[in-house]
Amino acid sequence: MTLPSLGTMIRKIRNSWRRPEILLPPSTFVFGFFVGMMLALVPLYMYAHGYDVSAIGAVVAAQAVFQMGLRVVAGAVADRYGEPRVITAGFVAMIISALLFMVSTNLGLMLLAQLFTGASRAAHMPASKSYASRIHEGNAAGNMGRTLGATTLGNIAGPVVGGLLSTAIGFSGAFAVAAVVATVGFTVSFLLPGLPRKQAQTVGEAFARVPAMIRSRASVLPGLIALFAASSMAVMTSVFVVLLRDSDSGETTVGLILGAVALGASAASFGFATIHQKIGSRGVFALLFGAIGAGMVVIALTDTVILWLIFAGIVGAGVGLGAVMYGLLAAISSKPEERGVAMSVAGLYWAGGMLVGPLAYGALAEAIGTSHAVVTAGAFSVSLSLFTPIVFVMLSPKPRVERPEM
Repeated sequence: MTLPSLGTMIRKIRNSWRRPEILLPPSTFVFGFFVGMMLALVPLYMYAHGYDVSAIGAVVAAQAVFQMGLRVVAGAVADRYGEPRVITAGFVAMIISALLFMVSTNLGLMLLAQLFTGASRAAHMPASKSYASRIHEGNAAGNMGRTLGATTLGNIAGPVVGGLLSTAIGFSGAFAVAAVVATVGFTVSFLLPGLPRKQAQTVGEAFARVPAMIRSRASVLPGLIALFAASSMAVMTSVFVVLLRDSDSGETTVGLILGAVALGASAASFGFATIHQKIGSRGVFALLFGAIGAGMVVIALTDTVILWLIFAGIVGAGVGLGAVMYGLLAAISSKPEERGVAMSVAGLYWAGGMLVGPLAYGALAEAIGTSHAVVTAGAFSVSLSLFTPIVFVMLSPKPRVERPEM
């Protein structure tokens, strides 16, 4: 065999596995795994250093605030230079965050490290969703569902590994492992092939679309889904945890129930394409909010752990459907060359829900009690499900129609 023919064979072998649908799920799994590790390690690390609840809350919330400012930037850069570069940049931010936490001994450095975590999430989420939706335009639901499912699996495994490592090798060693994990993700993302775009554009042109997208009717429905699905998830990880602790549930029970939420979200994400094919967008909307609402109400009104686990999984399934659904609607109503900005605009609503949900329902819990607050959140979701036909008539975006060039 000659050298040229050997080189051709090697390139064919490399290109056979260097396909976006093969490489993106592992990349998003590593992203979810890293985020999960940091969700466990950061508060435990600060608690071990003697910081109080307010300081821990400020550091944990810092990355969420930073995300809102950077999502649109990441979407615009993805539209100009391609999603793989933005995904890779997100992993670089993860590596920096983990290394900073390794050496951090004061609150300022911890805040800086957490800002890099927020930057990584702001970069990865809109870029990976945009990329998944463009791999095969006709199978956006399937690719986006698998992408989010892989992320959620990482979210499940990451906290467990992070907690075990902090005990086994200490926090510095655990953050070092997190940096290695991010490096693996960086390597995988570096191999992601670029996807063709119909036209070149500048970052400025991409930014110029943002105000019109925010005002557009096409952004309202995906934004509504993102806002309330995210706020429901935030309620489950804040007010609901207080409800469980008030009912004398131990840390193990709380962990199992939150794990059930994540498992439900992952399962629904992987099955999204099949569900969507059978019942359509309107049916998915009704199902996701019905599942979230009914699950919350049942959990708040019962005291049986088995029922809690089952309905926590149902709530998680609703959140998982919502997370894929809002991205799919944003993809349907946007052009491929503006997909990154479209995903980031819809993602702003998700970030808003994660911030507003705990604040609004936390205040409500203070006023009327935690169980009543969870029931109220559930009843609101059920009402959205019941009013699905009206919501879709008023807000459903029109599918994008390509006009032939004259």
